[in-house]
Amino acid sequence: MSEETAHEVFPSPVVKTVAFEVRFPNLFFIETRIGEYQVQVMKDFPQSELLHKRLMFIGPLENAQELSKQSGDMGVEKVWVFKSTTGTKLEITSRNLVVSSERHSSYKHGDQNSFRSVIQRATAPFFRMISIPVALRVGVRYTNECPIFDRNTERFIGCYNSILPLNRFRLEDVSNMDCAVVTNLEKCQFRHLESMKLNPNGGQLILDLDAWMENVPSEIVMPTTDVLHEAISTNFRNTVKQPIIDFMRTPKGA
Repeated sequence: MSEETAHEVFPSPVVKTVAFEVRFPNLFFIETRIGEYQVQVMKDFPQSELLHKRLMFIGPLENAQELSKQSGDMGVEKVWVFKSTTGTKLEITSRNLVVSSERHSSYKHGDQNSFRSVIQRATAPFFRMISIPVALRVGVRYTNECPIFDRNTERFIGCYNSILPLNRFRLEDVSNMDCAVVTNLEKCQFRHLESMKLNPNGGQLILDLDAWMENVPSEIVMPTTDVLHEAISTNFRNTVKQPIIDFMRTPKGA
C-alpha cells in the first residue's frame, strides 16, 4: 500500500470505529465548568446528556474503598456526553476526554468534516478552560473489520501480512485465532491486535490498532495526534495487501 493510497478516501472503508482520547489528572472542578464548555462546542455537538457510570472494583476491599472516595457518590462516575448530528460522540469525565465515531471517512480530508478537525474543535476550548500544562496520555485507536473472503490459508496470506501464526495453524482448521503485540516504536507506544471472527464461508479479520504517548504538553496535543495517526496508518499499510485495497475501492453493492 503506497503513501498516496494511505490518504485515499475509499467508498468501502474497513475502519468501523475511530477514537481519540486525552487523559489528565483527576479534575474535581470539571462539573462546575462543563456548562461553559458545552456552549463553546454546541455548534458541533448539539445533543447532550449526563450519564452516571458505576465503577466496578477488583482487588482488596481497602483499595475499592479508597477509589470510591476519590470518585465520590459511592463509586459512581459522571460522564457528560455530547453528540453531533453525524454520529460523532464527545465524552468527558473528571479524568479524560474522548472523541469517537463509527462513521469515519478520513482523518484529514474534508476540512470541517475530517476527524482531525473535530478533535481540534473539541480540545481547543477544553484546554483553554482547564489550563493543564501536561496531558497524562494522548491516544488514537482504529478498529477495522477486514474481509476474510474464504477459509483458505493461501488466499488469506495473499490478502494480509498478518501476525497470526498461520505457519502453524491452518485457517481451514481453526475456529478462532487472535494475537496481540505491544511495542515501543520510535515516536510512540503501539498495540497491534488481530482477531478472527469466522464463519463456514470466511469471516472478518478484526484489526485493532492503538497508538499513544504519555506526558504530552497540552500545546502539542494536535501535532502528537498527527504522529499517532501516522503510526497507525503506516501499520495498516504494512498489514493489508492489494486485494484488500481493491475491496475498499469497490463501491458497496457493486
